[in-house]
Amino acid sequence: MAVGKVDKTRRLIRNQLGRSMRIPGGITPEDFLEITKILRIILGDIDSELGALRGGAYKDDERPKELHIRLNESDKPWPLPIFAGWVESDDARERRRDWNHPDPGLLRFGDDVYSEIYGEAFRYANDVDPNNHFRYRDWELAEMLEKRSGEKATDPKAGNRFQTCLAIVIDDLVTGTLVVGFRRRPDDQLLKKTQALLKEWARERDPKSDKRGGLISLLKKFELGGPRLGDSDWVKLI
Repeated sequence: MAVGKVDKTRRLIRNQLGRSMRIPGGITPEDFLEITKILRIILGDIDSELGALRGGAYKDDERPKELHIRLNESDKPWPLPIFAGWVESDDARERRRDWNHPDPGLLRFGDDVYSEIYGEAFRYANDVDPNNHFRYRDWELAEMLEKRSGEKATDPKAGNRFQTCLAIVIDDLVTGTLVVGFRRRPDDQLLKKTQALLKEWARERDPKSDKRGGLISLLKKFELGGPRLGDSDWVKLI
C-alpha cells in the first residue's frame, strides 16, 4: 500500500512539473519573444517570396502586412484559442505608431476570445479538398458584419482588409492557426504562393524546405492541445 502511495505521489509531481509548459500558463515572456521572432521570419519569408514573383513590379499594397498566431489551450480537444503573437510590416508599424495604437501582440497576448475563422480552420483542417484547408476573411465584402460580439477585429482596425488562415497541425493534432493579413485580397498568383508557404510553416507532415521547420520545432516544447486531425470537424461532434 505504501509503495502505491509513493508511486502515485511521483506521478503527481511529474505531472505538476510538466504543467510549466502548458498553454497558456506555460508561455513565458521569453517564449513570447521567441514566438515573435519566428513570426517575423515567416512574414519576411512570405514577403520575399512574393517579391520574387513580382520582381520590380511588386507593389507596396500587395505585400503582406501582418502575421499572427493562435494556439489551442492544452488538453482541450475542441477549438479554444489563445492569442500568442502578432508581427507587422514596417509601414504598418509606422502607421500604427502614428495613430498611437498599442502593439497588438502585447495588447492581446494570452486573450482567449473566440474567432470564427479559428473555428473554421479547425473544422476544415482535414477536408478532402486541400483548397478548403485555407479560410478567408474579406472585409471589403462587408464581412465585418459577421464579427461576433467580443471579437477584436484587430486586422480591419489596422487597415488590413483581407486574411487567409491555415490550421497548424503537429503530431496529428490541430493545435492552432497561422493567419496572414493584406490590405486587400491579393491576386490568385500571390495568394496561392502565400498559402503554399503557410502550409510549409504550419503543417508538420507536408513537404517543406529545411528553413521552414522553425515554428513547429518551437511549438513542440509545449503541451499542445486540440482535436486529432481526423476529428477536426468538430461541428459533426456537437
